[in-house]
Amino acid sequence: MENKKILILKNDRAGDFISSVRLITELKNRNNLIDIYLSKFNYNFNFLIPDCNYKQISFDLKIVDKVKVCIDIFKNKYDAVFILSPKNFYYFLPLIFRNIKFYAIVVNGKKRNRPINFLRKYLHKFSVRNRNKKNKLNIIQSNLSLIDIKEIPDFKYFVKNSSNLNYFTHTSNNYIFFQFKYNFFKELNWSFKEFELIINFLETKYEKVIFSSDLEKNSFDELFEKNYSFIDFEKNATFIKKNNKRVIYLKKVDPLNLFLIIKKANKILGPHGLITQLAYLIGKQSINLFNFKIKSLNDYYHQKISFSEWYSNMGINFIFLNSDINKSIRKISKFI
Repeated sequence: MENKKILILKNDRAGDFISSVRLITELKNRNNLIDIYLSKFNYNFNFLIPDCNYKQISFDLKIVDKVKVCIDIFKNKYDAVFILSPKNFYYFLPLIFRNIKFYAIVVNGKKRNRPINFLRKYLHKFSVRNRNKKNKLNIIQSNLSLIDIKEIPDFKYFVKNSSNLNYFTHTSNNYIFFQFKYNFFKELNWSFKEFELIINFLETKYEKVIFSSDLEKNSFDELFEKNYSFIDFEKNATFIKKNNKRVIYLKKVDPLNLFLIIKKANKILGPHGLITQLAYLIGKQSINLFNFKIKSLNDYYHQKISFSEWYSNMGINFIFLNSDINKSIRKISKFI
């Protein structure tokens, strides 16, 4: 597929977008003109694929967004449309625009499929994500199969228009990056005390410990600022020094600087998800934390299916944790 005008529908979350970066890059490298719809959750990661025409619509597709997409397709006469965000509305577009080739990710669920088999007949090509049995392909391989690529290509990233990088003078050449997630700690019934125990352990292994938190405000934020040196990315990456110089909190770090921090880190540790996809994209090993709650055989099979969709064939390191913080640190220590 070369020298085509292509529209990509990808208005979902950041981790989902990152898993599609290789497919979109391959399409762009074939001299195609690429228009991409993103949501507010993944729009700021568009630096990963420069020189595309990015547009923003809502995550959950309001009526005005649906009209906007239809008018866009009608006016621009695309050669192909890639449905990479499996929203029901998108699967009706091939019925309306019969002269365009539609490529899509489709979902086979326990109770219903998305879309129904009737609508799949109008897709030029599709790749199936299973929610009712294990997947042979992970999410990246599934995307690439739409253009018949079986091997995952390397990703080459070049910094363009980088922000103030002077803050790297406060890090070192030997640091571990840790991602804090409030909900992950909440589900384990961990408090700031457990967080400190993890950080104190990591300090014994590396010159510096760099960590980030959720973009949404949470009850840990003030404690982070009070107890640790931090880089304030809301104020041009200003460095605020506290007594503990070996631990640095990234306050409200933006996607580009988060990417650069991960790229330079010696080790990457945190709950699975966005960080897993970013690290894998640039070929860095990450240590991924899981806290699945298994109450029945159905829960067990559901989690195996979910894992196969996102991480099968990726060779990632992963650890299952429970509320016992000392046992959890012992598990982490085997990978650090």
